[in-house]
Amino acid sequence: CHVIEMYSDLGNKSQIYELTLQAREIRRGNNVTRYFHSLKRVWQDLDLFNNYNWMSAEDAKHYQQTVEEGRAFQFLAGLNEELDEVRGRIIGMATLPSLGEIFAEVRREETRRSVMMGKMKVDPPLETNALAVEATACKSSTD
Repeated sequence: CHVIEMYSDLGNKSQIYELTLQAREIRRGNNVTRYFHSLKRVWQDLDLFNNYNWMSAEDAKHYQQTVEEGRAFQFLAGLNEELDEVRGRIIGMATLPSLGEIFAEVRREETRRSVMMGKMKVDPPLETNALAVEATACKSSTD
């Protein structure tokens, strides 16, 4: 039984090590969303190995905040140079936003930059299209 525990633990450590290497090697390519989701998959796999029983809810909450902050910095560190401005803005905030908020802000900046550089065609918002259809329908029914 002791041998099984020893090799099981060794297997876990090996997997944790491999996942940690994977997370460090992930860099942003052409798309912030793909980059973020690649990191999230590795982080979720790493979370499966966390089976620590916390003595208090406060300790568990503090640990989770510390992990999220580390992941936020890891995400920001992997961004390309063209997103230096948004990265600096986020790091310069008095309180670091949540990882989800950081991702949303970086994604907005990536989209803004793509639109400004003419790389992306922007369709009108769906609501505008719906209003145009309604206006056309109302106009034709009154004619």
